[in-house]
Order: sequence, then structure tokens, then C-alpha cells
Amino acid sequence: MHRRTILTTALVTSCLATPALAQAPWPNRPVRVIIPFAPGGGTDIGGRILCQRLSELWGQPVVIENRGGAGGMIGTRAVGSATPDGYTLLFNGTLSILRDGFDPRHVTDHIVRSTITHNIVVVNEHVPARTLPEFITYLKANPGRLNHGTSGPLASQHLAAVMFDLMAGTRMENIHYRGTGPSVAGILGNEVQVMFGSMSAVLPLIESGRLRAFATASGRRSAMLPNLPTVGEIVPGYAAELTYSFCTPTGVAEPIKRRLEQGVRQVLDNPAIVGELRLRGFEPDYAIGDALHRYIEADVQRWADVARRANLNLNEG
Repeated sequence: MHRRTILTTALVTSCLATPALAQAPWPNRPVRVIIPFAPGGGTDIGGRILCQRLSELWGQPVVIENRGGAGGMIGTRAVGSATPDGYTLLFNGTLSILRDGFDPRHVTDHIVRSTITHNIVVVNEHVPARTLPEFITYLKANPGRLNHGTSGPLASQHLAAVMFDLMAGTRMENIHYRGTGPSVAGILGNEVQVMFGSMSAVLPLIESGRLRAFATASGRRSAMLPNLPTVGEIVPGYAAELTYSFCTPTGVAEPIKRRLEQGVRQVLDNPAIVGELRLRGFEPDYAIGDALHRYIEADVQRWADVARRANLNLNEG
């Protein structure tokens, strides 16, 4: 069942609004934003913060629809088949892998990257290790004993764990859920013992002591957890970035794309909103145009290499 949440609009009197944007013809009715994962995960949390602010900026409701499954591909396909009028958008982790014989770039356009978060290597109380080196030693001594929870096959958490196993010489069993929220429930219930979980989803559990954090999977340390090492400090060369973008179906008019870029830029220029994002584990990471597309191409190539080396089935559902 799809969960729909209407984010109510505020009068466009906030510091985000400008006369030029307020008079623009798009949007002049509600905008639907599909989030291709279940509620409660990083994509959902970050998307809701940004969409609420865009709703205030545009003076129109933004309707969020969670459409999870197939590692984000179900929701992505839905956007790709939508009318290209700007009233159906996708908010998702920036494209990283091609699967099921489907290239999202053929049906959707990445318009603006908004944020980055960190996948954090976390374990529950049933794992005896206290540091990442101890964790690696434990995994090598117990191959396949620990279950790793993902947000779906070939999603960012899955790929980050697969690359970790390849580079660290370890083996975990991947258990796939329909989003980060369900995988968090899995680690708390000990169905799985390990997650490469988005910071927005696991930070409160780290702070409360219910999960133990070993490292961030990104290539840089987190501003929220500056004392937490990166995996790459222990496993040289490892880095698994997790960024988020707004996308449209292909064929959307250029003025609408520019308005979307401008809207996200204005949202991220607001210190209060940036502060709200940081509290939930996100950092601004704005990119558009050629810079964004070069990043996507490099990321697709990197994960294709990981998939090849790990013999991943790119038709997993």
C-alpha cells in the first residue's frame, strides 16, 4: 500500500520566497514527489524536510508518495513513465548502479543534487567487537555468521557492504528489506546484526546506545560524528558516498528544471534549514549540470566494477 502524506503549504511570507519565483507559472498546482523507499529511512527523512520547505517556497502542496521495492527501481520506473510536465518528481539516492536491464537515465533526468549523508557501519549488542579492526578480525574468524541488513538488493547499503567484504577480505550474509526503516527494525530485533545504515536513520540509536558505530563509509568524516573514523582509514581506498537528488521524467521543459534548481538552492541557502538537515545527519551538497552528470557517470562505473568483481545478480528484485 502506498503511503501518501500531504505536506501543507504555508503562506509564502517566509525568508525563502522571492517575488520573481512567486509569480512563476510552475508550479500552479500540487506537485507529487515519489520516494522509492519505505517511510523512516534516510531517503524518506531527507526528502520530507526538503519537500516541506519547497512547498513553502512555491506556495503549493507537495504530495509525498512512498513507493518502495526493487532497491528503488519501482518508484524510479513510475516517475519515468509519468507525464513530463514537472508535477511528478523523484527524490532518491543519486544513481549508482544499472540493474534489471533498466537504465534510469533513459527515462529520468537528474536535475539537482541536494544533500549527502553518511552510511554508518553499526552493529547491535550481539556483536562482541568494539572497533572496526576488531570487527574485521571477528568477521574473518566467522565468515557468514553475521547478517547485514540492506534497504533492498543493489541499493546503496547493499553495495557498500559488498565493497567492504571485497576490500576487507570478509563475508557477511546480506538480508534485503524494503527500505531502511524495516532494516532498522531488523537490527533492533536481531534478525540482522550489522548495517551500513544512513546516518539519518541510525544516529538517534547510536546516541541512545542501542547501536554501536564503528566508522562512516564515506570518504570523509562526518561533521555530526567527527571522532568516528572512516572505513578508508582502516581499509585503504574504501569510500561509498550516499548523495540525494531530485529528478524529473525526461522531456520536462527547461524553465521548470531551472526553477527546481533555484528552489533547492534557496532552501539550502537558509541556515535554519541547513541546521535542521544537519541534526538529522544530512549535509548540503548542491550540484547541477555537467558537474552532477560527471559524478553520476563515475559512480555508475565504480559500482559496475564492484558488481562484476562480486558476481552480483543485476536482476535481483
